[in-house]
Amino acid sequence: MSHSVVPPQVLRFGTFEADRRSGELRKHGRRIKLQDQPFQILLTLLDRPGELVTREELGLKLWPQDTFVDFDHGLNNAMNRLREVLGDSAEAPRFIETLPKRGYRFITDVKTAAPEVAELPSDPAPVKADRGSEPALLERTHRGRTWWLLAVVFAVALGVISSWPRLERLRRLTGGNASTRIQSIAVLPLENLSGDPSQDYLADAITDGLTTSLAQMASVRVISRTSAMRYRDVKTALPEIAEQLHVDAVVKGSASRSPTGISVTARLISVSSGRQLWGQSYDVATDDIPNLQTDIAAAVAKEIGTAAAPQPVARRSTHAVKPAAYDLYLRAEPYYGVATREATDRAVRLLESATAIDPEFATAYAALTSAYRIRGSTVEPEHAEEWVGKAMGTLQTALSLDPNLSEAYVSRGFLLWSRSNGWAHERAVDDYRHALSLNLNLAEAHHQLANIYNHVGLLEKAESESHKALELDPFNMGARFRVGINLLYQGKYEQSLAVIRDSKKFNPSLWVFQTSFALQHLRRTDEAHTAVEAMLVEKPDDRDGMLTAMQALLAADAGHTREAEGRIDKALEKGKAFQHFHHVMYAVASAYALLHKQEEALHYLQMAADDGFPCYPLFEHDPNLDSLRKNPGFVAFMDRQKKQWTYFHSHL
Repeated sequence: MSHSVVPPQVLRFGTFEADRRSGELRKHGRRIKLQDQPFQILLTLLDRPGELVTREELGLKLWPQDTFVDFDHGLNNAMNRLREVLGDSAEAPRFIETLPKRGYRFITDVKTAAPEVAELPSDPAPVKADRGSEPALLERTHRGRTWWLLAVVFAVALGVISSWPRLERLRRLTGGNASTRIQSIAVLPLENLSGDPSQDYLADAITDGLTTSLAQMASVRVISRTSAMRYRDVKTALPEIAEQLHVDAVVKGSASRSPTGISVTARLISVSSGRQLWGQSYDVATDDIPNLQTDIAAAVAKEIGTAAAPQPVARRSTHAVKPAAYDLYLRAEPYYGVATREATDRAVRLLESATAIDPEFATAYAALTSAYRIRGSTVEPEHAEEWVGKAMGTLQTALSLDPNLSEAYVSRGFLLWSRSNGWAHERAVDDYRHALSLNLNLAEAHHQLANIYNHVGLLEKAESESHKALELDPFNMGARFRVGINLLYQGKYEQSLAVIRDSKKFNPSLWVFQTSFALQHLRRTDEAHTAVEAMLVEKPDDRDGMLTAMQALLAADAGHTREAEGRIDKALEKGKAFQHFHHVMYAVASAYALLHKQEEALHYLQMAADDGFPCYPLFEHDPNLDSLRKNPGFVAFMDRQKKQWTYFHSHL
């Protein structure tokens, strides 16, 4: 027999052991999660304790020669992850010593399990036999080998047959190609390597453009930049980011000024393995950034697989936005969708400044359209006509600068679906759908579709769209609020309260109104009273009348007729010019129904339906309206509502 020594399979150091066979690192016998690249570095160092292992050697170990990566950054990241798991540090090493600009050395004793010896078949020993027995011996040897071969073939075949269902399932899941398993991706904020915080806008601009370019991939979910940006300047482990955003891969990178323009590095990293799938460095002129973003997106799509290739879309403007304007736009982003005076003040000021600096910045004009619309419908309805006029002007400018700007169609749908424009349901839905045809991963289009569908009673469609919005933008407070409202209109009050609990900042008065509505249905009226009173301390004027309307509903529920009617009059006067007046009227109708004043209830119920809130399923199941069920006027009203709801179902 000859022998071959197999490398030690288990290597022990300190309280750790690395198992080469299973790819596991254990501490005190318990498995510790460690990604593949750091583990390969560890094995390389453990195999050569006390020796210098150069950075170049480790680079060849981790990445094939034809792989384009930011080598230094990738190796540093992998080494940092390894040190973090080992509780080690470069400054005071216990295990891994850094030799600056050269490499690393493992400085702790390494113990191995007893070497495993594998026996290799040697040439058969000669058989001592007389010549007369040779034919019989050859026949027995041939027969023995035949049976051995048959046994091996049978075992292999049996193994293949038994594993075929699992292999077939894996093939279906992966599409026959491991790369196609990536179904969701996030572009994490590119790192600004200039050392100058004033250059942050550059990395942010490229992050935004790259996200938009990748969003054209039809079969891959691309996380909204607004959610991904939460991880800027925050040290969060990649697995934790992946769990929070529900993604299979991330794009990471950096940007900085270079003598010739802009230097950008981008890397595609698999979340499950921590392995870099693709990487490249670029050095381009500033005015070539739009093409750079397209090139990176195409390379990422190619790596993911042809099933995810970007869909052909109409060409967007390649205008290179002026840096100062883009910085102002990014600073406005958290505010222009929030319905408060403070938020719209800031959004309008920043966006107007951005468009003044760069009059060709189409996306900023689209955002300004939405900010103007909110200002006129929610904050200053007494000047609604003025604000709507401004919104129409900025919208036309945005579309003239870029007719294929998906965000502009979202802004137009948002503007059309308002009291000022008669709640143009169909036209608004068409615009949102068109926006999605330009950018399937546009979370705000899904969010606004969900808002319309909730109001017109298409609750299944609303549920679908709001969840799509949250899948693309997990931290979108408005989309989460729509999910809660959808549950509320389905009569799932406890679930609704749980979902909208953290979305108060989106629209504080509306949040309290809807929360109190759920509490009233759960017979937790004391809590509803407390919520309303607390909000009135913050906003004692109750300019849109929703809090006063809820007080009226709660008084009617308690049988306090005079108080309820007094609150009703005040609520109607306060809210008559505001965007959400239909909610005031619905609360008033409900209060009158609880007071058994059926004609008044029917009057305001019809007004609510005509003023943007024809929510047939809510009317059908809301127990507050039970006193109306046998009223002929209510029956006729519900017949009309059902016909309209059926029309909406087939046309929206």
